[in-house]
Amino acid sequence: MLPNLSTVASIITVASLPFVSADTAPFTDWDHGRVQLSNVSIHFRYAGSGPPLLLVHGNPQHSYTWRVMGPILASHFTIIAPDNRGAGDSSIPADNDYSAEAMASDLKGLLDFLQVNQTLVFSHDKGAGAATALAALFPDSVTSLGVSEYVLPGFGYEEFSCPSPTWDLYANWQLAFFSITDAAEFFIRGREKDMLSWYFYHASYSGTEAIPDDVLQRYATSISKPGFLRSMLGPFSTASTTADHALFTKAFANSTLKMPFLALGGEASLAPESQVKQLWGNLSHNGTYDIVPKAGHWIADENPEWVAQRLVEFFGSTAATMKPANLTWLNNKVTLV
Repeated sequence: MLPNLSTVASIITVASLPFVSADTAPFTDWDHGRVQLSNVSIHFRYAGSGPPLLLVHGNPQHSYTWRVMGPILASHFTIIAPDNRGAGDSSIPADNDYSAEAMASDLKGLLDFLQVNQTLVFSHDKGAGAATALAALFPDSVTSLGVSEYVLPGFGYEEFSCPSPTWDLYANWQLAFFSITDAAEFFIRGREKDMLSWYFYHASYSGTEAIPDDVLQRYATSISKPGFLRSMLGPFSTASTTADHALFTKAFANSTLKMPFLALGGEASLAPESQVKQLWGNLSHNGTYDIVPKAGHWIADENPEWVAQRLVEFFGSTAATMKPANLTWLNNKVTLV
């Protein structure tokens, strides 16, 4: 008697799920690193073994975005998870430049310091702008690029942030609000956790359970530090998005990304797949587009296992041609001087 097809499918699905190796530490136990660049100190966490994979978070989060996905991926790759400038435990840049180009320069500076000449890259939200800028400005450094839940200025971002008669509480009106950082900082100050609570649930699939309260509190504490609320808003400012528009329209005026490319959208956010392709398809002739099931904007929080498995699949062929990264030389190494 032939087995039930649904049973076979379930067995295959379970067998293909990513696993966390017994040797992979929880994210909170990962090693810390810090490097001083020209005008900013970048903090990062790292763990795992295999080819390097750079994870670039978005806003209003920081590297803790990867607390679940990171250990899964560390069973396959050497994970490098920095805090972007002005986020988490990185410093606030003196020039207050939060453009994608500035953040890409930080990423390149970190890779150079770590002696990583080529890396896989996956990114989320505003981090996708920085990661795309890294791939555009330093294409030899990025072997494969993944982005999620973002659209570039010059390629659709303006339409998402422009007020519309159809906007309601669940629309992306915060993009317009955050663009005037003086006003946004004034109205949010003292209510950071309230703002984040709304921010997370309004763009989620699972509502108020998308981000556990202890994680929400961690992010609220982070942006409540002196200067960090304003720095969280920095990438949304009119100055940043104007600079990003100029960078990306010039970079992709007559060329596209040459490396393998993956763009993901959440089921309750950037879907269907055709919309993701419409937003990113003009930037790559080697692109793959997919939808993360049971997730809204916060794909690494709402369905981290699915995303991790998708990345293992996507990066697999390229990773097979890359050398493992070795960051053991960082142990007890002075890195700030």
